[in-house]
Amino acid sequence: MNNESSNECVNVLWTGGWDSSFRVIQAVKQGNIVQPYYVIDTSRQSSLKEIKQMQKIRAALSAKYSNGTVNEIKYINIDSLVAEPKYKQAHSRLLKQNFMGTQYIWLSALSKQISNLELCIHRDDKAEFFVNKLEAQRANNPDGARDSDEELIFGSLKYPILNYTKVDMAEECKKDGDLDILNMSWFCFSPINDTPCGLCNPCKYSLEEGMQNRFTTRGKLYSKAPVVFGTVRKIARRFF
Repeated sequence: MNNESSNECVNVLWTGGWDSSFRVIQAVKQGNIVQPYYVIDTSRQSSLKEIKQMQKIRAALSAKYSNGTVNEIKYINIDSLVAEPKYKQAHSRLLKQNFMGTQYIWLSALSKQISNLELCIHRDDKAEFFVNKLEAQRANNPDGARDSDEELIFGSLKYPILNYTKVDMAEECKKDGDLDILNMSWFCFSPINDTPCGLCNPCKYSLEEGMQNRFTTRGKLYSKAPVVFGTVRKIARRFF
């Protein structure tokens, strides 16, 4: 990778997860000033863990690299992101083509507030389908693309790691001596004893994309029968 200092300001939507943490590491190593944004969702029990891990990564990068920097994280309450009906309608129509999460409704609204915001969709991501379709629309019919649902939802965002898989990210960080920092990232929505549960969607996707080394034996076992173990966990929470 190119380590030449560029001193550009890079706006990154940082979740504390593997993909966006990789991008933060990469941008700092390239000599950029990284401005991270984190959307607070109090309904997720993983939020405090994600913030804690992001602060650890910031400290580690500050200690290791002097040519780039990570600014203080700017926090945005998810309740403040009110999407116009057109975003919800576009999302509903796109769902008929392929799956994507409801977070893209408020992400599209956020992207209109923060210019050049980077979203760390990667190869094999569920939303890669729509970004690739948008790029094809722009190449084949620029005028028509402006009115598409893909443009409305995804058009104001940047996608710097679209050609990376999770394994690619690990290999690049390992080569550059940063894998220990990347491993500080966090992705699980409902951790068990401070380890990935193996039951939530981020855990499911991480396992599918070759990240078995981030899971305990229990997490991998739970992922084999998520309905059974998920039900047992819910029952246990009611009585203990």
